[in-house]
Amino acid sequence: MEDILKRLGNLETDVSRVKSQVSAIFAIVPHLATKADVSTLETSIIKCIIATVLGIAGLVFTIAKFVH
Repeated sequence: MEDILKRLGNLETDVSRVKSQVSAIFAIVPHLATKADVSTLETSIIKCIIATVLGIAGLVFTIAKFVH
């Protein structure tokens, strides 16, 4: 009987450890990026790159017009 109580105590300790680890993992999960977040960021970066390229092209054509 004493052996069963000892094993039950060990089991309760292990379960509480696993429970604390799972709660720590679930505390981190909301901070991870989702597919929608990555897609939104990708779209934003593409828009920024296009705007930069168009701005540089306009600047190059303006400089070429004054130089020529």
